[in-house]
Amino acid sequence: MHKLTQARTGLNLIFISVEGGRGAVQRLTDMGLIPGERLKVLHNSGDGPVTVLIKGAKVALGHGLAAKIIVEEE
Repeated sequence: MHKLTQARTGLNLIFISVEGGRGAVQRLTDMGLIPGERLKVLHNSGDGPVTVLIKGAKVALGHGLAAKIIVEEE
């Protein structure tokens, strides 16, 4: 398991958890990102936003929020 900010572009991942408070958890839940959800990293340059594909929708996550997301490779 590792943080989303460490994932390479093109990887298929499974969302495991959030290392953050209720606000971060609620924001991600509102986007459809819940534990067990599959996602694909579309773009991750390492220092800016991380763009992922979740349920067919492209979502850009700020680096700070992405650093709180724990994932594992599918």
